[in-house]
Amino acid sequence: MSKKYGTVNVQEIALAAATEALKLQKNDERMRIRKNRFHNTELLLKNYLGLVEHFSNSIDKASDIMNIDDLVDIDMDDLVIQSIRRSRMRTIVMISHMETCLEALKIKMIIKGQPERYEVIRKLYVEPNKNAMQWSDRLQIVATEINCGESSVRRWRNEMIEELSVLLYGVDGLKLEI
Repeated sequence: MSKKYGTVNVQEIALAAATEALKLQKNDERMRIRKNRFHNTELLLKNYLGLVEHFSNSIDKASDIMNIDDLVDIDMDDLVIQSIRRSRMRTIVMISHMETCLEALKIKMIIKGQPERYEVIRKLYVEPNKNAMQWSDRLQIVATEINCGESSVRRWRNEMIEELSVLLYGVDGLKLEI
């Protein structure tokens, strides 16, 4: 088809519209993945102390709760015990990975000369005495302890979660523009 002045090439318009729609879809998908990583990292931080407690308190051996002579029907009990043990092992692997990543983040922030940014994460999520407080109270206390404003605490928290996301998930934690 030749292009004439005043005529509309329907194929070119359709191609341009399809290209634009594809760009929007890819951008939406990238944003969804990024939000999921941020959310998952934040979820791990929020539940960090609970995961540690779960690992410490889970009983995965029947002998921990009863005499071995009391076990009559071991088949069904064994399935439950194996499930608890599997959950406990996955939990300790995740806790260990998180602790390693948190330590790497701490070192990175110390090297950058910004240890207070790491302290925000530690004080908000890892310190057990603040875990039961309301979120707004926690923010105020951390801001006071670090001697900065609440907006700085929020901003640093988001920045540290982004950094931790990369440490936890590797290349999947990056927001790549492909």
